[in-house]
Amino acid sequence: MFFWRRVALQSPEEDLKPTATPGYSRNFRELNDLISRGKSFSGRERNPLFLNLKGEGFAEVGGLIGVDFPDDARAVATMDWDRDGDLDLWVTNRNAPQVRLLRNNHPAGSSSLLIRLIGNGTTTNRDAIGARLVLGQAGDPEQEQIRTVHAGGGFLAQSSAVIHFGLGESTNDLRLSVAWPGGKTETLSGLKSGNRYVITQGRKEFEVMPLSDPIQASISRDETPDTLENTVPGGLWLANRVPFPSLDYTDNTGEARTTTSSIGKPILVNLWATWCESCVRELQEFGKLDKFLQSRGATILALNVDGLALDGGALSEGTIEEILKRAEYDFPHGIASREGLAKIEMMIEFLTSRRESLTIPSSFLIDGEGHLSAIYVGEIQGKQLIKDIDLLRSPPAEQLKRATPRAGRWFYNPRQIDRVAFLGDYATSFAKGGFPGESRRLSRMIKPQDGALTAKDHYNQAKAAARQGLVADAEQLYLEALRLEPEFGQALTGLGALFLVQQRVEEAENLFEKALSIDPNHATALINLAMIDQSRGQKDRALARLEKVVAKNPDYAEAHLNLGSLLASMKQLDRAIFHLSKAIAFNPKRAIAHLNLASVYMEKQQWEKAEQRYRLVRQLNPKMPYAHLGLATLQARRKLHPEAVISLRKAISLGAENAKSYTQLARSLLALGDKKGASKALLTALKIDPKYAEAQQIVKENRLLSE
Repeated sequence: MFFWRRVALQSPEEDLKPTATPGYSRNFRELNDLISRGKSFSGRERNPLFLNLKGEGFAEVGGLIGVDFPDDARAVATMDWDRDGDLDLWVTNRNAPQVRLLRNNHPAGSSSLLIRLIGNGTTTNRDAIGARLVLGQAGDPEQEQIRTVHAGGGFLAQSSAVIHFGLGESTNDLRLSVAWPGGKTETLSGLKSGNRYVITQGRKEFEVMPLSDPIQASISRDETPDTLENTVPGGLWLANRVPFPSLDYTDNTGEARTTTSSIGKPILVNLWATWCESCVRELQEFGKLDKFLQSRGATILALNVDGLALDGGALSEGTIEEILKRAEYDFPHGIASREGLAKIEMMIEFLTSRRESLTIPSSFLIDGEGHLSAIYVGEIQGKQLIKDIDLLRSPPAEQLKRATPRAGRWFYNPRQIDRVAFLGDYATSFAKGGFPGESRRLSRMIKPQDGALTAKDHYNQAKAAARQGLVADAEQLYLEALRLEPEFGQALTGLGALFLVQQRVEEAENLFEKALSIDPNHATALINLAMIDQSRGQKDRALARLEKVVAKNPDYAEAHLNLGSLLASMKQLDRAIFHLSKAIAFNPKRAIAHLNLASVYMEKQQWEKAEQRYRLVRQLNPKMPYAHLGLATLQARRKLHPEAVISLRKAISLGAENAKSYTQLARSLLALGDKKGASKALLTALKIDPKYAEAQQIVKENRLLSE
């Protein structure tokens, strides 16, 4: 049995082009998924720093001088930042802190000079990129140093265009030769250490500036000055707000409520536990804000999470009501639900690309329209909460300043996004996470500024509806997207896949053909058309389509899976093994690829390889009955009928209750001499399918009762 992919609802790499690299896209997504769960891009490998041993190799000294940070470092640029004569390092990281300045504060000081070249702008570019500098002491050519002005100094890095020469003991009577990119060479004499020279091509005179006194030593890696703690506000202020999810909770009277009932006024939703000391301190702080919150028309909702296994901990002495009374907390409160906490985690993951468990205490500031404004992890200071609630009334430009911990200038306005698409993706994330009702609620809240949804907007909503099983709604949304944009390839294949699920094959085929007329190499369209061809017995045509997908996208796992499965059904077993192995190499967790490869090995009577694959599928998906069925078939062929009976009964218990499974079970029971058990299995098979020929034949051949 080979499991042909039924419908490519939408390829993982939607709307693939001939030059697309789905393997790269998939791997990049998987890597980001690991990072979102707190993993390290570089495996938390500490940064090395190599010291040149003057011809004797290099020594790794990062740990000795304290720069072996466990950052996901990416780029390094050099320059004499503090103008003390030695080179400092700027390092950028993928994670926080995104920039580090590593000051070179060697106590012995440095003898050096700096050169800034300026080209004439005609024969040489103004930055003098490509110029070659040779510096030496008059009469001592062996001590010459050579530098070249580069436009890039490494991965995503551009070091300073000011050229640095370390001089050691050579400090005076220095001679510099500059070979300009235009072909001319100029020589300057009388240079001295401790100076910064600006040399312009074609001019005999040059500017000389002494290097400034070294800046005082910066803060050590373990210090955080009070000024930083006092100036950086706590919490994450959102530049682009999203509707806060609807959370169900039980209030203090036992009534079921939802957070959406509070829309219309600012509210702080606080998660706390009786075993959390900082939570209790925070509640005491909240109790002092009664008059302020009343004056602003705001409130607090404290939701207790005891027993929901967030951070864990032992229950404190006293009930929830007793603790709240001691804290003099007199605002609304209740008991959180596990589903509500799951929604919060999905919201945070969408906003931060980090998948982490909630920390207690955590709080969420929601504006009067029901949109999340700020996230606080840990204890909130009352003064900060007062400032933030007042900030909700401020103009957007003032609120945007709160989104960053430092004053500065934005390179671009982070609010200039496609908000409809942004909120559509937000709504879809809840559908993917198992909350279709929340997804529908959020989708209904999406309102474009000009009042009209685009084709992309309808497409995003159609995807969400399809994931929620709302087939009719998804169809109408896809049709509306195509009305607005008739050649929208993703909408064509999305609607086609929807039709295939409904067995509307001809309508689906027309849509896939139209997608191919727009992009002849559209992978999703080709795969689904190949599936249609195969169902009609046109295997050669299906084969041609799938080979085209693989040729254009050689590392596309789904294409190799479909091609390998088709080749297996055509008895081209060696080619099938090649492509199914490729599919597994690109996606090792794809159970159906292992399953089909096991079936091919069984066809070739390579029993051990087949058994290995079947057992691997059982590990990947213990509830998949086909792995047990395949293993049972293998065991029966090898006359291992006791094992086959165990595997078949397991498969049936997992849902493989069909005439074929029971008939196969009857054969193995007969081989073991259990005619009564075989008769019972056959009766069940014929009850499921009274015309099942194989079961009827076994009954007849073995004269088994079928009453």
